[in-house]
Amino acid sequence: MKKKYFKYVLTVALSICLVSCYEVNEEIEINADGSGTYVTKMDMGQLIDMMQTFAGEEELKKDGLDKVYDTTILFKDMLDSAKDVTAEQKALMKDGKMKMQMNIKEKIFKMDMDFHYKDLNSLQLLMNGKGGNGASMTNAFKNLFGKGGEEEQPGAPKGPDMSDIASIYDVTIKNGLIEKKVNAAKYKEFMDRPEMAQVKQLSGSGMEILYTTTIKLPRAAKKADNPIIKLSDDKKTVTMKYNLLELLENPDKFAYSIQY
Repeated sequence: MKKKYFKYVLTVALSICLVSCYEVNEEIEINADGSGTYVTKMDMGQLIDMMQTFAGEEELKKDGLDKVYDTTILFKDMLDSAKDVTAEQKALMKDGKMKMQMNIKEKIFKMDMDFHYKDLNSLQLLMNGKGGNGASMTNAFKNLFGKGGEEEQPGAPKGPDMSDIASIYDVTIKNGLIEKKVNAAKYKEFMDRPEMAQVKQLSGSGMEILYTTTIKLPRAAKKADNPIIKLSDDKKTVTMKYNLLELLENPDKFAYSIQY
């Protein structure tokens, strides 16, 4: 039971990006025709300490986690067997890929997810969390380590993933406009979840989860209404840097409207 529980903890840990990712870089590029790329880069090296503390070196070795991994996973290869993934999400994810690097000894654990989207509506869905980041990583992890057939253990821990966090905002994207507003009802529902009590404690501990969003626009920005937004000299690149944990206390601080 302990071994099965441990394996499930590891797969769930990948979806609990909020408490396991100490640095996240979101990179968005919008082309003139509305197509572009949506890339998320996550550095989860700190998660390795938790894995070693929870399991020990021998257990990690049994699960094959002592090996060095450097691989690229195509989401289209996993979509048929993926659970809880809607048709809409499958359409968004089918051309996506994830590059994973893992080296326990060197304390390296990185995941880069890359999506090519066809239009602004697809980008809006991705920014609204419809790309299924948590489910994508969990399924990728299970497939990589041969755990696709394992069932979740009753009572095993669950937690918020990046799509949950994205869902507290309503994102609107049109030609010339990117807008992100807090959805009060979804924010309340999210914060009322039982597991958020532990996450709230992190925000008062001085801990930081650095989150950077970079948006490359097809033309110069005309107006940006949030002071955390920095514009490049040609006003075509928008950058926002903040501590993700602050978002839980004051989500309005990170809402914005960009006109271009």
